[in-house]
Amino acid sequence: MSLDENEVPDRPRVNHKREASRKHTPISQAEGERRRRQSAQQAARDHRDRVLTFRMWCAVNEFSLATGRRIVKRGEGPRVLQLSPRRIGIRESDNAAWQAARAR
Repeated sequence: MSLDENEVPDRPRVNHKREASRKHTPISQAEGERRRRQSAQQAARDHRDRVLTFRMWCAVNEFSLATGRRIVKRGEGPRVLQLSPRRIGIRESDNAAWQAARAR
């Protein structure tokens, strides 16, 4: 026997495991402390002096990697940080100051 689209089954199907997981359970003191630490770490990651990789810096300023290299090579860009022998980065605050200087 099959159901037509207009027929309603005798009883709705309920996933009891899912229903049980939706109930509110109080969190422990340790879990509350862990969440507060995690929130503080997230705030630190979102800090204004976060370091952008060169690729991220180019994406933020909406120009190509080649254009970004030319700007850095001419010394016309923001202050550059040497992250490793082959990797550079730019602080967000330095980028903001550089953008503000360019807008004048």
